[in-house]
Amino acid sequence: METAHTNPFLNSREINFINRFQIEALLENIPKLIYMKDLKGNFVTGTKHAKEFVKNGKDVFHNIHIDIDKIRNTNSAEDQYVIANNKSITNERELIDVNGCPHCYKIYKAPVHGKDNIVTGLVVMVDNIDDSKLLESQRETFVASLGHDLKNPTIAQIRMLELLLKDQFGIVAPEQRGVIQMILDSCKYMKAMLGSMLVTYRNDKGVVRLNFDEISLENLVTECAEEMKYLGKDKDVEILINNNCSGHFIAADKIQIKRVIMNLLSNGIKYAFRNTVIKLDVYNENEYTCFKFENNSPFIPLDKRESIFAQYVSYAEAYKELGIGLGLYTSQKIIEAHDGVIFVESFEDNRNIFGFKIPNILKDAERPRTIVF
Repeated sequence: METAHTNPFLNSREINFINRFQIEALLENIPKLIYMKDLKGNFVTGTKHAKEFVKNGKDVFHNIHIDIDKIRNTNSAEDQYVIANNKSITNERELIDVNGCPHCYKIYKAPVHGKDNIVTGLVVMVDNIDDSKLLESQRETFVASLGHDLKNPTIAQIRMLELLLKDQFGIVAPEQRGVIQMILDSCKYMKAMLGSMLVTYRNDKGVVRLNFDEISLENLVTECAEEMKYLGKDKDVEILINNNCSGHFIAADKIQIKRVIMNLLSNGIKYAFRNTVIKLDVYNENEYTCFKFENNSPFIPLDKRESIFAQYVSYAEAYKELGIGLGLYTSQKIIEAHDGVIFVESFEDNRNIFGFKIPNILKDAERPRTIVF
C-alpha cells in the first residue's frame, strides 16, 4: 500500500498536505472521544465530537451532558501530573451530568513529546462504561442472590442429616450410617463454599482471599474420594488411592484445595470409560507435595491440552454432558495462588493424568494471598 511517505514523486509540501488530510479524515470518523491539549489545557485537535465534550461536557455518543464545572479542578490536576511527571495515567471516574445523575467513565491520559523528548501537551481518551458496569453489577447481584437462596436449603439438609444420625426419626442401620455421614460432609462442604462465594461477591468483587492452615493432603484426598465414590458407582468406576507421603502436612487453604480435587475427580469420573479404575496418587517430589489421578478416557490431543485450563473451554458438549468450562480454569487459579503447578498428560492408549504440585514450604507465608476469578 502506497502512502505519502513512500511516493517518490511528491514534494514535502504535498506530503504535509496529504498527511494532514489523512489525519483529519481519521479524526472525523473515529467514534470515540479522543483529543489533544497543550500545556495550558487548551484543546488542540481531536475526533469529531471531542471539542464539544471538552468545552461543554456533551458526550454525543451516549447522549450525556456532563457538568463540566464539577470536574474542571480534577481534570486540571490530572493534566499537570501527566505533564510534570512525563507519565501516563488510567482511571475510572464517576462524572455527574447536569441533572445530577452519575455516570462511569474510563479516562486515559498520556504525554505528547516534541523535539528532544520535551513534553508539549497531552492526549486524552474518554470512554463511557455505564453499560459494562451495569452488567457487572447485575452479574454480581445474581450470583450473590443465587448463593443466598442455595444456602438456606443446604443448612436445612445439614440439620436433617444430623438428626438422622442421632436416630431422631428411628434407628439408622450401621450400613446406612456411613452413607448419611458422607452426604452430611458433602453438604457442609457446599455450605462452606456458598459462604465463601457470598463474602466474595458482597465485599471483594470477585476476589477470594485464601486462608492458609496446616492440612494433610492425604486425608483431604481420602475425604474427597469417599464423597465421590458413589458418583463413580453410576458408571462402575472404582477409585483407588496410593499414598506415599503419610503424616505429611502442607500450608494451604483447605476449602480451595478440596475444590480443586473435587473438580478434577468429577471430570475424571465424567469422562472415564465404564467399568474402569481411577488411580489416585499422593506423593512427594523434591520440594513439592503432589496429587494426581490416572483414568481411562478419550485421548486429548496436544492442542486441546494446551487450552484445557482456559476460561470457558469445555469438551462436555462433545460427550453430551452439562458443562461451561470453569472447573479446570478455577482449579488452575487456585493452584497458582498456592505457588503451585497444575498439569495434564494424555497418551494414545487412552490413559489421561491430571494433577497438581504445591510447595512443601510456602514462601512469604505472611503475605496476603488472593485469587481474582
